[in-house]
Amino acid sequence: MVVKAINEAFREKENILPLLRENIESSLTEDVTDQMAALDEQIKVIQHELLATADMKNPGDDLGMEVRRLRNEKQALRAEASSHQDLKLRIDEMMTFLDCLPSELNEYDEQYTRTLIDKITVYDDHYIVEFKSGIEIQIDQ
Repeated sequence: MVVKAINEAFREKENILPLLRENIESSLTEDVTDQMAALDEQIKVIQHELLATADMKNPGDDLGMEVRRLRNEKQALRAEASSHQDLKLRIDEMMTFLDCLPSELNEYDEQYTRTLIDKITVYDDHYIVEFKSGIEIQIDQ
């Protein structure tokens, strides 16, 4: 079953890999940079408002809290971008591995299985083999 799923993915790799890379890269880089720039701009505006209220009795506690909230949000975006980078690296490794496969497998190979397969779900009449890249292949019994 695993050999069949790996071979099916291997046969389709010329079609799957470029599409997979394009989809992943577009979703991973989507808006993180723009969101961080927007947060920087919001922080700058609020900091100017804080400076403007410095001469008043209430120095703008609400504005200070908003700056802290925006900074925390920006830090969360940085963490998300780092996580995306790790995922890209894993996908690059998997694509390199698939490109180096010499041919279809004739028997079970532990290294290929551990490198490629995330999980296998068994049903009464079929299996779903989920690759670490997110691709799922159904194998009928």
